[in-house]
This record gives sequence, C-alpha cells and structure tokens, in this order.
Amino acid sequence: MACSTKKNGAIEVVCMVLLAALLGFAAPAPLAWGAKGSPPGVGGGSGRRGGVVLVLSGGGTKGFAHIGVLKVLEREKIPVAGIVGTSIGSVIGGLYACGYSADEIREIVSETNVLGLLADSGTRVKPDAGEHRPAGESVRPYHMDFDKSFKRSGPLGMLPAVSLASFLVKYTGHIQTADFNDLPIPFACVAADLGTGEEVVMRSGSLSSSIRASASIPGLTEPWPVDGRLLVDGGLVANLPVAIAKDIFPGYPVIAVNLSGASIAKPNERFRSMVDVMMQTIDIMTVDRIKSNELMADVVLYPDVSEFSMLDASGYDVIYQRGLDAALANAGRIIAVSEGAPPPPLGSPGVSLVRVVRSVRVTGLNRGAASDIESEYRDWEGKPYDAEKVNHALERIAKRDNIATVDVDTYPAEDGSPDEVDMVFSVEKRPAYEIGVDGYATNLHTRRWAGITFNARDIAADGDSANFDLRVGDDSWGAALGYFTPLRDGGQWGVSLGARSEKFFPRGMDEYHLDRYSLRGMYYWERNDSRVGFGIAGDRIGGRRGETKVGPYFYYNRDTLDNLIIPSRGYSINSQIWWGDMDTLVSRSNFTAYLPLMNDLHLVTNVGLYTGDKSHRAYRALLGDREELFSLAGNPLPGDEAAWAHLGVGKYFYNSWWGAVRGELFASYGIVMDDWSRTAEAWEAGLALSVPGQFLNGRLLLVYDDDNELTLGFTLGNPKWWASPLP
Repeated sequence: MACSTKKNGAIEVVCMVLLAALLGFAAPAPLAWGAKGSPPGVGGGSGRRGGVVLVLSGGGTKGFAHIGVLKVLEREKIPVAGIVGTSIGSVIGGLYACGYSADEIREIVSETNVLGLLADSGTRVKPDAGEHRPAGESVRPYHMDFDKSFKRSGPLGMLPAVSLASFLVKYTGHIQTADFNDLPIPFACVAADLGTGEEVVMRSGSLSSSIRASASIPGLTEPWPVDGRLLVDGGLVANLPVAIAKDIFPGYPVIAVNLSGASIAKPNERFRSMVDVMMQTIDIMTVDRIKSNELMADVVLYPDVSEFSMLDASGYDVIYQRGLDAALANAGRIIAVSEGAPPPPLGSPGVSLVRVVRSVRVTGLNRGAASDIESEYRDWEGKPYDAEKVNHALERIAKRDNIATVDVDTYPAEDGSPDEVDMVFSVEKRPAYEIGVDGYATNLHTRRWAGITFNARDIAADGDSANFDLRVGDDSWGAALGYFTPLRDGGQWGVSLGARSEKFFPRGMDEYHLDRYSLRGMYYWERNDSRVGFGIAGDRIGGRRGETKVGPYFYYNRDTLDNLIIPSRGYSINSQIWWGDMDTLVSRSNFTAYLPLMNDLHLVTNVGLYTGDKSHRAYRALLGDREELFSLAGNPLPGDEAAWAHLGVGKYFYNSWWGAVRGELFASYGIVMDDWSRTAEAWEAGLALSVPGQFLNGRLLLVYDDDNELTLGFTLGNPKWWASPLP
C-alpha cells in the first residue's frame, strides 16, 4: 500500500498511522495472556510503548535484585511480553508470570526463611518424638540411600530442599494450565539434563516442578525429576538465556538482567563459602556463552550485587535496591527500545476460565497405592477446580512416609469440552532403605552416645515402614525396633519394641542402674499439624524376676514451627502419658514457642511438666535429665512431679545453606514436688551460642546457677532421649 506525500499534512498523518497499524498487526507475537489480574503496569501498555521480554539470570539470593527491576518496569508502565528465567531468575520470573506484582513478590520473600527452604528436609519429627512416627528424611550428619536391590541411590545432593518444592506449589497452585504460554505473562525456564548435559527449555507441564528443576544447584540441592529426566540448575547451560528468549518471543526487544556482573573477575575475599567457589567455577566455564548472549540483548542490566554471597541470608532489602538502581539508571534505554516494539496481545480468557475436573490420577506409585489416593479425591470429578483444596491435598499426600515430594499437573481433557481438565498427582518416593550415623557429645553429663539407624520402606505394603535404632554410650546402650502401617485417611498403626540399659545419678541419692524392656502398640491419627496416638504399652524392669507393668498410653504432638532446624516463629506441643497397671501415672508434656520481636530478635519460651513416682527408681520425675536446666543435667533433682520454664531472647547472626549461627540470652527455673508439694527448686541464667544446621549442630554455653557456680559447657550433635521413664 502506498501513500502520496503530495497530499496535505492530515492525509499524510492518516497514512502513517495506517502503515504503522499494518506493521503492528504483521509483527509476530507470543500467545495471549490469561486475564487473571496482571501485575500493575503489565498488559495495558502506555499508548506508544510496546512490550519487552525479560531474561532473568541465576545467582542465588542475589536474584532478589530481579524484584527491583520488575518494580521499575511497573512504575514506567512498560508491558512485559514474556519472561525467560534460569535458577533464581526462574523463581522470581515464574511468580511474576503467575500474576504476582513486584511488591507482592517482595513481601513473599521477606516473610519466607529462604535459606531454610534449602536446609529443611521436610521432616517434622522432633528428635525425642521420632519413635511415635515413621522416620522422615534424614537430618543426620551422614546417611546413605539404597533402592530395593540395595544399590546405592543417593543422596544426590547435600540438601533435599523439600520445602522449596512445597513453597513453589503453594504460590503457583492457583494456575490451572499446563501451557506456560497461557499464564498471565508467557513464561519459560531453563534447566540442564544431568544425564546428557543438554539444555532443557520448559514451556509446559507442572510450573512448580519446572521452576524447582531450574533452581537445582548441582552438588548442593538434589536434582529434580521431570518427565523421566534428572534436571539440574540451568546456569550450567544458559545462565543468561537471551538466545532462547529471542527464539521463543521473536520481534520483541530483550531486557537481560545479569547478576554475574559485567566481568566475572572477583577479588579473593569475595569467596566466602564452597557455594561461592562452585558458582564462580560455573561462571568461568560458561563465560563465553554468557558474553555471546549479552551481545544479543537490547539492554543488559548489571545490579551491583558482587559483594553478596550467592546464598546470603541478609541484605535482601539492599539487594532489592541494587536491582531498582540498575533499572532506574537504564530506564531511558528501556523506554526507548519499548517504544519501537510491538504491543503485547490483548488479554484473553486463558487461565481464568472456570475449569472442571474430569478425572484425578496418581503416578509414581503402584496401582493399589495410587488407587487409594485417587479414591480420596474422586468426589472432585465433575466439580470446578479448587486451588485451596488442591494445595491441602498436596500437603496430606506428602505426609505419607514413603513419599518424598508430590506435585500436581492439569491437562486439557482428551475428547472433552474446552473447560475440562485431567488432574495428575506426580509422586516421587523416598528411598527404599536408608542408613544413617549420628551421635551426641557434651561435658554436661555422661549420656553421650554414638548411634546407627536403619529405615526400610514399602516392606509388606506400599507405604509401610520399619526403623531400627541402636545407640551405645557411657555405661549405657539401647536399641529400638518399630513398624508402621501405611497412612490411610490420616490414620495408621504403629508397634515398637525396645531394650535399654541406663545409669542414673540423681542429686541426694546413690547412683543406680536400670535394665528395661518395652512393647507398645498404638493407633495414630493425623490432621494438619497435629498427630494423636492411643494404645497400650508394657514395661519390664530387670530380668526374669523383674517387675512388669501394662497400661494405656496417650501421645499428642502439634508443630507449627516455620523450620525444624532453624525456627524463628511458631510453636510445638508434645505430650506423652502412660498409666501403668492403672496405678502409676507417668507423663511428660512440654510447650515451646518462638515469637518474632523487633530488630530480628525472637522470644523463645519452653514450659513443661513431668509426673512420676519418686519411690520407684524407674518412674521418678528427674528435673534436668533432658537438659531442662543445664546445671542439673549431670545430677538431676528427683521427685514425684517436676515443672520447669525457660525464657530466652535469641537472634540469628548468620544464616547460610548449611545452617545458622544463633545467640541466646536465657533464664530457666524449675521445681520438683512430692505429691504436688514443692520440695526443691533451682534456677540458672546464661548465654548460649549455637550453630544449628543440617550437618553440624553445636552449642557453647556459659551458665550461672543458684549454687553460685559458673559452668562453661558444650554440646555437639542432635540430642535424642530414650522415652524413660515412659516405656
């Protein structure tokens, strides 16, 4: 079509507008966004500004700078036509593509223990409550996994990062499509195939699984299975995937955010952990590819985050600001390239359609176990997809002992109507066998020990488990064997057999030695964060001529702590009660809570009650026996009952992928009673410096007590106590 320039100015303007419109319609564009609320400034454009494609690189927690870049694009009302991310870039980019705004993502990050997502194994088992539930993922310094043929099968990474997968499911669970082009912003993320080394670009399937795979730091977090392949961090093959973005979204300018900086050169003092060394090594190996991709981008941003470690637990606000500053400094260039870009397509119904569930299926389990789960959710069929119910189902399924992770995909129903979807729960099972080694050492008392554990799963039925625990220490030893049936509809049976030999040194009494044997059968019921057990237990003290008691047993546990290893908020309750021969009531109950305070401080409190029988050596309530008061740990106070309270103010000075460094100023008070009349009391105050973590758990203690004694103590390892005086 031609327009004459000899006509008057008005006609010329009309012709130019028509020509621009034709060029705009002819320009290639990605598939339409869904109409689920797009982030502010995204999707509407600002008249003359067209869409840009974002490429977000990997870089660990330095990736929070991406949020600052997104914030500037929103301020300038620059539409985002597509996002391609690698590693942390896929996490931030995936959340943005789901419809979250920059401010919402920043809030999510600020309320999340990010490094705790990596360090958390997913288990909610307290060390002294593990005998009442199947063993979860190992939290031991060393363990090995084996398959059914006893071939070594892992672990394949130092950190299982189970909670990272749960986090992603939680915040992407509202998505009802398996096609990432149908997201509010079209999205793709990059991973590497561990087996072949190939670049894997994920544009469909489970969004949470795709992001988790892209963020699997090799050697640190375990590879992630997707469609039969083990995938690891996309930074190995495309840490700045501009070429991929150009191929997926042709015709749009690319804004790339490179967290590695304009140069990979770094001074020696910047390498503060093995992860920093690992990632610098990857940068060195891929520098040529990164540089060639930079040349293809229209604008490259380099947030000044080189001073931060790849897995830094602090400075998130500063990192965010560095991304904001980098984008503001280049806002003119970004606006300029957007002005010549085609506009993003108008929104379409996309993922906002009310989808109807046509079928529910489970993969990764044998047919019987899969059918059991499918039957629980059969009533969903024919009803609208409910994201809240789906997320709740994911949490319930993940609590089965033989399941490591679970995700959900939705696919357009074959031969069905456009609004029907098939739901598929994809399950990854825990290893069939696991062997772990751990121990506990301290100078506060003599109950030091070394131990070995063996866990077996899917023995007689899919989902059942057995565990064996052997510990040997100073003048003591113990062994326990337990078996749990599969968890069905929130319930399961458990039986345990134990034998142990212990020596006691109560204050004001002669030391004594006990051999005891126990048998317990219980039915357990789980709902949300609670586990309740009812059953019967028998306890035998001594050999053939020993004393035997049998009676009902009750167990209760509730845990809302945000992280088992490095908690900062939430509470836990644990209570065990046994009525031997219906004449001896033995119980132990305690409550622990973490309450956030100002300036990253938190208040921690622990209160507990212990009941027993002082006249019977096996059933005395011993205050200090489990370090309720550190100054009493070596020579606990005996009584019929004991109660204690601990109050502390703590702060995490440093968090990393391996754990944390924590300080606490505390005071503790306890009393012992005979028939509920106080007979003795004790108090102490002190300072504790601890290093809680996945591999090393140690404490240094400075304690001043009511005997005017100052004790310098240490502990190393995770303390685990026998159920004494309970069977």
